[in-house]
Amino acid sequence: MSALSDFFTQLGQDAQLMEAYQQDPEAVMRAHGLTDEEISAVMRGDMTKLKVLSGDQNYQTFILVNHGNN
Repeated sequence: MSALSDFFTQLGQDAQLMEAYQQDPEAVMRAHGLTDEEISAVMRGDMTKLKVLSGDQNYQTFILVNHGNN
């Protein structure tokens, strides 16, 4: 499993992590070792790129928390 997949799995299981992510998603993703390319794909909501980057093209689906341009 990729770091991206691991991060989203943890995000779905850890309420404190989700709260921190909602406050500052980029900082939380960086702290969990995601690459600039992964962070950019998440922030854009680019599902095609996320599937490629995660290595889970056939079955993994991500739900993204989108904050818009705050």
